[in-house]
Amino acid sequence: MKTKKIWANFSVKDTNRTYQFYTQLGFKPSAQNGYPKLASFLFGDDEFTIHFFEQGSKIDEYLSPGPTTNSEIIFTLAADTEAEVNEWAERVKNAGGAIFQEVGRDQANYYGFGFADPDGHKFNVILMDKM
Repeated sequence: MKTKKIWANFSVKDTNRTYQFYTQLGFKPSAQNGYPKLASFLFGDDEFTIHFFEQGSKIDEYLSPGPTTNSEIIFTLAADTEAEVNEWAERVKNAGGAIFQEVGRDQANYYGFGFADPDGHKFNVILMDKM
């Protein structure tokens, strides 16, 4: 069986806040924006879609209302330079995101950081220049 497309769905408290956060980070809204209780964005060159559904919508029967202390999934955003990683960190802070892993090199010597959006959904930005 061949899958035509894959996307992700998250539950959020306030789609307006979510829309503002990801817009401030520079992500492109998808064509699905405009539907009630939905903020949707395109990530990366292949435009991977993440839908953020507001709690109280039909999606609640499929999604828990927010992440717990552990994450089931973490999305990684690839950077091309250390300067780009640093710029991402500033954008995240300015947009109201929470940095849970400060910018720096990890055990594998990759340069990056980890952040959570206003609803606690986790991402990391990483430069894999030592591969």
